Amino acid sequence: MTTLSKHITQKTFAVVFSIFFIVVVVVLLGSYRMSTELEKQLQQNLEDVANQNSFALYSKIESHYLLLDALSKDLHHQTPETIGKTMHAFTNILDTYHLKRFAYVFPNGSAYSTDGETADLSYRAFFQRGLIGKPTISDVLHDALDDSQEQVNVMTVPIFDETGDVEGVFGLTFHTESFNEVLQVDCFDGQGYSCVFNSEGNIMIAMGNDTLQLSQNIITDVLSSDSRNALSINALRRQIRARQSGFGTIYLDEKSYYHCTPVPLMDGDVTWYIMTIVPAQVLDSRVIPLQRTLYTMTTLVIILILVGIGLVALLARERASMALKYAYEDPLTQGANFAKFSINMKERQSPSGYLVSMDIANFSTINIAAGKETGNKVICDIWNILKTELNNQEMAGHVREDQYVFFLTDSEKSKLIERLQHISSHIHELVKNLQVKGIHPRYGIYHMDKSEELEDAYNKAKLTREQLKLQRDHTYMFFDEMDMERMQQDHLLEERFDDALAEGDFEVWYQPKYSVASGEIVGSEALVRWRRKNGDLIPPGRFIPLLEQNGTIAKLDEFMFRSVCEQQAKWLQEGKKIHPVSINLSRASLYYTDIVEKYLSILQESGVESKYIQLEITESALEGKVNIFGLLEQFREKGIKILMDDFGAGYSSLSTLSMKCFDTLKLDKSLVDHIGESSGETLLYHVINMGQNLGLHITAEGVETNLQLDFLKVNKCDDIQGFLFAKPMPSSEFEALLQ
Repeated sequence: MTTLSKHITQKTFAVVFSIFFIVVVVVLLGSYRMSTELEKQLQQNLEDVANQNSFALYSKIESHYLLLDALSKDLHHQTPETIGKTMHAFTNILDTYHLKRFAYVFPNGSAYSTDGETADLSYRAFFQRGLIGKPTISDVLHDALDDSQEQVNVMTVPIFDETGDVEGVFGLTFHTESFNEVLQVDCFDGQGYSCVFNSEGNIMIAMGNDTLQLSQNIITDVLSSDSRNALSINALRRQIRARQSGFGTIYLDEKSYYHCTPVPLMDGDVTWYIMTIVPAQVLDSRVIPLQRTLYTMTTLVIILILVGIGLVALLARERASMALKYAYEDPLTQGANFAKFSINMKERQSPSGYLVSMDIANFSTINIAAGKETGNKVICDIWNILKTELNNQEMAGHVREDQYVFFLTDSEKSKLIERLQHISSHIHELVKNLQVKGIHPRYGIYHMDKSEELEDAYNKAKLTREQLKLQRDHTYMFFDEMDMERMQQDHLLEERFDDALAEGDFEVWYQPKYSVASGEIVGSEALVRWRRKNGDLIPPGRFIPLLEQNGTIAKLDEFMFRSVCEQQAKWLQEGKKIHPVSINLSRASLYYTDIVEKYLSILQESGVESKYIQLEITESALEGKVNIFGLLEQFREKGIKILMDDFGAGYSSLSTLSMKCFDTLKLDKSLVDHIGESSGETLLYHVINMGQNLGLHITAEGVETNLQLDFLKVNKCDDIQGFLFAKPMPSSEFEALLQ
């Protein structure tokens, strides 16, 4: 063999070996990354299910606790002679809340129950904890007050006398099996299951696996039976001590993954833990087929390598083709990305048409309400809708997240709008079952011809779409309608703001609030109006979104607060009757650390009592501000009531109510508008009931018809605000109305 031949052979061998080595490494690395990513997805799914279970468990326990705490207020100074009659009065409540009994235990341990049973419960831990002034919920017990030996849980609260001493312990008993419905959240095609245990590890609820039994201890009875759980037990104990969530691996007959989440109950005096578990084979069933595919591909590649350098070159070209595919294919929709769309636009047959930049308003609420996986599916489904709606000469691309771009060849605007409305109707049908409000597409439209660069045209379409965020009653806009004039006007408004504020161009208007019961004025909401020098009013919808975007809304908030305080003081000095006035506080104002000190100083300077000044906060203003609830509590401590505005317009309002930092719930007009519809009235009925049970004052906004008023009267809404009684009016008209 010649030197040249050896050189060629060695070079060939080196190339073949290098490719072989690279392929093996890529396969192994891909397999590892795939397993890691699937494990991350599994962990996230476990956490999502645990959080759903956590909320359901918290809601059930909290409803019992609120009931028990409320009833205990009527149990002071009980004696063995009176307690029987008192307990009998509570029997009607048992069926309503699916409870077994109420019981009152005197300090000596003697218990009297609603079913007429008496017993000595001095040995029970829940009684002993109540005797030291602590509320609690028991482990799973066998009923001590009858012969049924049913498994029950007991929740108790202490009852204090005037001196602060415990004069009794009041409790309720419910069947442990009533918890079963709490952990019914299906996960991993029914292969996942859950249990609940307390801070000692005693299992309270167990669903979906016979290994987990009530009254067992998750650590000493379940996990300790397998030596492979040693590290997991230590990790779980640390999580319990620190009251933290955690993900890990355990062995229950087979390897499983778990996510453990703490659930603070009864004002934080009791903490339970929800553990959601899924067998490792669920992950393996996803990984192994993919690994087999990878290994099969590797074998085929190696065989091809052995054929010769020619096939290696062919494989290299194939990989180059795959790389090109990834460069132009969106990984989520598996359709064209923006780069591919750009190429298609250069090769298009139709020289002119409409370039449309589309996004989905409030899309993030889908991820919050239904999860990221559902959000990704919606993105793919919308892409499929677009593909179906386009003809052969038209094209589309997925830009990112909920943003799309497409090119339509229509020559008439009316035809284009009709097609966009058709697309919107399909998207509406797609998302209506998600029960998330405010989801709709927005279209920025620019007419372009062959000579224009795509980048310039797309920027104009995108800029047009972004302008729609300031016009919430529109879903599409053409660039030539915009709008440059409107943008210039917006810019002038922003520049003019400080001078207008200094020169008194802003006015305080009032919209009265009326008592539903008496029909009398009980308060009002202060609303801002901007009057031009020529006397024309600028609608709030024109300037408030601009000020919110650039942050100067905080100056307007302070102006409104100061103006209302001064006006209230003036009316008081003139001997006129006044009512509480609520002032809107924006998100930007809440980011100033001295907001409470500044506003209280203004209030003190005016000399007006805090009961005549209220603050309205929208739920969206709470997002991203960690200490917002502390700020609101500081206002409330000084006597300023806090109103939650626009309740029902967002998704997570219910969880916000549990923060207990609001005095009044203002029902959004979108809820009131559904009066007359069975489902809408049912929802509104429960919202009013829930709010009042939480001790909140209920105000309905946007009341415009007698039908709405009659419904709110029947359901004992406290007061209303809307055009049926009065529109917003200048202070002079409001003053005359008060007199």
